[in-house]
Amino acid sequence: MKNFANIAAFAAGAHALVGRDNTCCFHMSATGGASGSIGQLDDGQNRIGGGLSEAQFCIDSNGGIVDANGRGCIVTGATTQFQCDLNKPPTPGFSINSKGQLTYENSEAFVACETGMNGGLNLYTTESEDVTMCQDIVLMADTCSGTGAGLGVGAGGGSSSAVPSGPATSSVSLVPGGGAGGGASTPSVPGAGATSAPHVPGGGASTPSVPQVPGGGATSAPH
Repeated sequence: MKNFANIAAFAAGAHALVGRDNTCCFHMSATGGASGSIGQLDDGQNRIGGGLSEAQFCIDSNGGIVDANGRGCIVTGATTQFQCDLNKPPTPGFSINSKGQLTYENSEAFVACETGMNGGLNLYTTESEDVTMCQDIVLMADTCSGTGAGLGVGAGGGSSSAVPSGPATSSVSLVPGGGAGGGASTPSVPGAGATSAPHVPGGGASTPSVPQVPGGGATSAPH
């Protein structure tokens, strides 16, 4: 029983490690119409300014973000505020592009709007009638470029060109004709068996011509 408990504990620990391996943690700062590091209120609202310390966030392969307290970071329905709420699953669709910009649904555009509290500004994905004194910003992550939703490795590989096969050609060799009165030459057909010698008019079956050997005797002529 003790061994079983140890194995179960080890398996649970390994599962937790796998979960951590699928996330990347970072800090954020704003640039554009407003600038500064991104901190958090105690209730999880993400904010620029207000004397808040820098907050840490972690993003997973689905584009979900959680803060250092494990709260899911969401985009609220009415005002599209970007905040982190306890016991809420994170809103998917975030990513950090190759420039280090945080994006939501492939857009790096966010807005920061006045809160009226210590000069702080809350974060939104779009401007709405419910907020005022907003400025366009970009949120920069200090690490984790190329992570989040939709940033899997595409199928690569160069294109391969096929080499066209040309028409088949056959080599034709001419066989010199026979002796006097021999017929036309016969081509040799690759793959075919032996061919019969052409018929010589005025005689029987043709016989191969005998070459003249210099210095030799007269060769016999075919009948």
